[in-house]
Amino acid sequence: MDPGPDPGRGAGSAVDEAFGAARSAALQSGLRYVDPALGTPEGLAGVDAKADAQCADLRRNVADPDRLAAQRFSVGNHKVTEADGKRINTLLRNTYCG
Repeated sequence: MDPGPDPGRGAGSAVDEAFGAARSAALQSGLRYVDPALGTPEGLAGVDAKADAQCADLRRNVADPDRLAAQRFSVGNHKVTEADGKRINTLLRNTYCG
């Protein structure tokens, strides 16, 4: 018998947690599509924080957001191109930024 939602957390918290996990998985999949190097463990480290910061910058209409995304999502010796930065911004605007 299913005991139902944890009364200390409520059903809303479980739903929010599941939605957040699905949102993160979709972001990771999209980034791998943009550039396979972004799907490596190194590329995925801190990806939600990077995406949140990029979304905040997109909402503020920062100058040259494609270049900023390229810099933000570059990892180690792998540099993301500005064209891929544009693709990342499109992905974020259409699926991640709320």
